[in-house]
Amino acid sequence: MTAWLLFVFVLCQTAALLAGGEPVVTYMGDPSTSLTVNWQVLGAKPEEARVYYDSAEHHGKLGDYTSQAAGEISQIPGLDDRWLCRVTLENLTPGSVCYLVAGSPGSGFSKEIKVRTISADDSPLRFVTGGDMGTSDLTRQLLAQSARLSPDFAVVGGDIAYADGKLEKVGAWDIWLRYYTREMITPDGFTIPLVLAIGNHEVTGGFGKSKSEARFFFGFFGQDPERSYFSRRFGRNLALLILDTGHVASHQEQVGWIERQLADFQNAKYKVAIYHVPLYPSHRNFDGKYSKLGREQWAPLFDKYALTVAFENHDHTFKRTQRIKNGAVAEDGTLYLGDGCWGKGGRAVPTELPWYLRVASSTEHFWVADLGPEKAVYRAVDVQGRVFDVYPESEPGAVEAREVLAQMASFHFLPDGALKAEAFKEVGEEWSGGETTLTYRNIFDRSAVFSVGVGGEDESPIRMSNEAGDRVRLEPGEEAVR
Repeated sequence: MTAWLLFVFVLCQTAALLAGGEPVVTYMGDPSTSLTVNWQVLGAKPEEARVYYDSAEHHGKLGDYTSQAAGEISQIPGLDDRWLCRVTLENLTPGSVCYLVAGSPGSGFSKEIKVRTISADDSPLRFVTGGDMGTSDLTRQLLAQSARLSPDFAVVGGDIAYADGKLEKVGAWDIWLRYYTREMITPDGFTIPLVLAIGNHEVTGGFGKSKSEARFFFGFFGQDPERSYFSRRFGRNLALLILDTGHVASHQEQVGWIERQLADFQNAKYKVAIYHVPLYPSHRNFDGKYSKLGREQWAPLFDKYALTVAFENHDHTFKRTQRIKNGAVAEDGTLYLGDGCWGKGGRAVPTELPWYLRVASSTEHFWVADLGPEKAVYRAVDVQGRVFDVYPESEPGAVEAREVLAQMASFHFLPDGALKAEAFKEVGEEWSGGETTLTYRNIFDRSAVFSVGVGGEDESPIRMSNEAGDRVRLEPGEEAVR
């Protein structure tokens, strides 16, 4: 009986220790010499927030670790049942392995995790990125595929757990954190550190709000405690800017800061920006308010300081632009990759691509960036682990990737002449309901499947898919009435 009671007690201690999984590692300082460990405790306030760590593994035996550090404990107002703990480890060795456990004597400690600091030299770097995740099983699967590639760190470009900053939705964060901490482990057992940008679904109200209305974004993660935008230097070659597309900080507020950062980072081989709303959208309107603000206020700085690549999100699509400078295609311009489909289902893209898009589809995916001392290569990877886009297009595997993409299902906005409907004066108007007759005509040079779906305020209610199994399959030139 005694052994049984002891066993139950240990289980309860473990269950009560952490909400949403094991600790999450972020960066509040130099990624080569520091790591920030974040975790939550449910129930009573822990007596302290402490991390034991070492360069050798000790399987959670606290007395064997050579170093320890204490940190801060805080709460999000209105969440009285959980405590946020944060400890920053400093003066670490660049490019080294750190084994650690986090917790306190009263509430217990996490299992031992291992994490690697970033090398301070020009060693190759690999990171994965995307946005618009949520808590579906697709998100979990894409995270697992990301981890299989053994990235040095990951960057989420906003719209993370879709909790909208609302206290009653905190459970969405617990699910997302559980997915991340369980799935984002490399094949050789390393926890993958995390960098996060803010999106509209981190904020109650989406745009133009205060820091207090993005309570989870600031409360759960140690990045910059005061601002929703910041920068980090990864080794000698990568300068990373994390920006806010008008959710807590306005575009204009960040202009001077961006220019100072890019001026300071001129010696970095790769200057990268990651943010939520795209300057060059692949689903939403090109002249949407926040896309237009980005092009007006940020793009001139990207051009002036030769930003290497910008990772954009928000549209729930896949896209790669042409290289763009001064609002036109240019060989020395910035590459824009996106568009936030790391868990959320894909949306429609234009059938005929606008001038700035090189390729686009509704494929759920993430990007993996390999930055070496000589070149950078960017690959888009789907939920099955297939590479379906490679840039530069001259890189090995690029031709094969294009063939994969050509076989993938994708949703498209219907062009003129592809659909007639009695309920609409023209395709694209809202339908008030009731019965109608739809006439489909395949104007494409390949077979296509047509379907009618219900769209949101920024989605087309009519979509075309080239995936078998939808409602009406037509060969080129055929018509069907439904």
